[in-house]
Amino acid sequence: MIKKYKYLLVFILLFTSKSHALSPEYEKELYIGCYTNSKQYLGTDGAKIYCQCTVDKLSAKFNNEQMDEVFSKEPGEIQQLTAFATIECENNK
Repeated sequence: MIKKYKYLLVFILLFTSKSHALSPEYEKELYIGCYTNSKQYLGTDGAKIYCQCTVDKLSAKFNNEQMDEVFSKEPGEIQQLTAFATIECENNK
């Protein structure tokens, strides 16, 4: 009986975690934009690491619609809403 609930819990966790993820296409667009802007400052290897980290952090928190809403705001507000990802990824490079 516990096994049944265990599998149900795992299924629920997997299903709900995907609802807050960006689609692979959206992640690719974000990565390309990030990499294009970052490689001149971080170099190619540094930009790859930083941008993948940033995209992963954003995907863990936002879905496509939420990310569209973030990017519809003023630049300062976009920075505030995405600062958690950029700060953590800057510290990891």
